[in-house]
Amino acid sequence: MSNNLNNDSEDDWSDTQSIDSCEAYINFESIRDPSTQLEEAVSFSWPGIYQHRDDGSTEEEIQQQEEEDRVLRKITISTLLEEDDLAPLFGGCQWAGTRLWGAAVRAIQYLAGHLDMDESNSCGSGAKFELSSSGDNKTTLLELGCGLGVPGIIYHMLGANVVLTDQEDILTQLEKNVEENFPSTVISNETSSSDSSAAQHYIRAMPLSWSRAGVHSLLEQLQLSTAGFDIVLNCDCVFEPLYGKSWHLLNESIDELLRINPKCVVVSSMERRGPADGIDLFIEEMKGMEYVGSVEKVYYEEKRKIEIYVTRGLE
Repeated sequence: MSNNLNNDSEDDWSDTQSIDSCEAYINFESIRDPSTQLEEAVSFSWPGIYQHRDDGSTEEEIQQQEEEDRVLRKITISTLLEEDDLAPLFGGCQWAGTRLWGAAVRAIQYLAGHLDMDESNSCGSGAKFELSSSGDNKTTLLELGCGLGVPGIIYHMLGANVVLTDQEDILTQLEKNVEENFPSTVISNETSSSDSSAAQHYIRAMPLSWSRAGVHSLLEQLQLSTAGFDIVLNCDCVFEPLYGKSWHLLNESIDELLRINPKCVVVSSMERRGPADGIDLFIEEMKGMEYVGSVEKVYYEEKRKIEIYVTRGLE
């Protein structure tokens, strides 16, 4: 097991071991096979979320313990695709879905209010997210193109109801990781819709093909056709050399989610990787979508070239 806290270079977007401060913040570790040194899994934790004790201590008692006596809850997720899901050698989309990218860490820091925002990197007013973790009013989050699902997983740990979505061909890995880490709150895709809607606190992994029809199908299965989601998150889903112009479909999905719930807040976190990455085209098209009221860049990190945008509907 090894920490990968290497320094960034100017052109290291493809180096999966180079997210330095992002890795450090979530105590990221790469777990490797001792004989081959090939990565098998990754683990991470979140500041302030601790392991539950088995000695009968209440949550209040745990919070009162000295900091050094508490152990952060560690989440371990496999990065190995199932045999049936293995992509060809150059199947970059599947490979990208097994990596943790810096933009994903910055996104969850932003959502949780843990991201340092000062004059050097704050670009706008942004949004303050008041996470509700009580009763039937829990904040709901949909993560699009989630890959490993780290931001959504952390937001679930913070109290939200979360639906993680990605291509069906990497869903087996995602479902397995969620089930193993959240056995008491996970909803499997075999669960009936009535049982699903009755759950008080849940996390779920589901396939989603980006389109208006795909969004409708997803919401129908979740019994959220009229409510939609409070927050929609996408991290590093735009990079034309790898994903082509799929950002058109991403915008279509975002627009439909804003039509259904104009109060929904869409957070897009992306790392710039050159003038041909497609991000400018994605943002310009988003601004012109029918149900988009505003698109605001709220954060920019010079070293990592990470940008965060907040998109709102027509209220």
